[in-house]
Amino acid sequence: MWHLLPFLAILCARIKGLQITSLLVPPYVVNNSGLVVLDCQYTLTPYDLQLDSGLVVKWFFNNGPAPVYQWIPSQRPQDLGILRGRLDLDYRASDNNATMFRALSILNPTTDLSGEYRCAVSTFTDEDFMIQKMIVYAPEKRMEMTHTKTDSESANVTCAGYGLYPEPRIAFYRDPYTPRVSKPLQGVTIETSSRTGHYDISANMVFRDSDLRSPTIFICEICIPTTEYCRRKRLVYYPGSITSYHSDSRGLRGNVTTWLILLTLLIYH
Repeated sequence: MWHLLPFLAILCARIKGLQITSLLVPPYVVNNSGLVVLDCQYTLTPYDLQLDSGLVVKWFFNNGPAPVYQWIPSQRPQDLGILRGRLDLDYRASDNNATMFRALSILNPTTDLSGEYRCAVSTFTDEDFMIQKMIVYAPEKRMEMTHTKTDSESANVTCAGYGLYPEPRIAFYRDPYTPRVSKPLQGVTIETSSRTGHYDISANMVFRDSDLRSPTIFICEICIPTTEYCRRKRLVYYPGSITSYHSDSRGLRGNVTTWLILLTLLIYH
């Protein structure tokens, strides 16, 4: 039994030798935001460093059967499938001949590249793999918040965001407001629709003037799950007012123009 220990020690070293030690994939990046690197770090045995070891590095996307990237030392890296033409194939993660082209260097990733990335490293005698997820998110192209009077005693507050990815969430709050502490208002009606790979979302709620103090500040928050992205708008509402106030500057200019017209009519009549 004792004479087998050296052999077992060598065998264990071989097993632990080819090992992916870290898969550095950003959990989320902004759509079309420049160069993004996904790095697959691994260790090798002395045997794996030989040219005839059969070392191959492959990357797979979303459980696809075919690789989207492949590199064999002494050969030029290949971009394949959904990543064809979207990689910097000259990017080097190290100066070591056995690891230099181990990483993906994606040029301006877009939302269609959201998903799971699997790095697989293999030789003729061993293999290892690791999986990480990356979300490529798109902020809203436009966000609006308005209110309209439904009758003399209540108002409908509406908020909408357009062109987001992945599917966002939306909520209403009242001041005072503290992120991740304040509780969203209940009774909000939310609608979500998908178009050309992006999402539009809206929320509205009817408030009675008698339940509000004057003035009341409403806050609309649109966030993208699994990321830190949140966008907020505020709207000031004066109970009893018959004018619809908007949160953006265009709405405010419209109201000022209306009042100027009315004032002019009063002066000349």
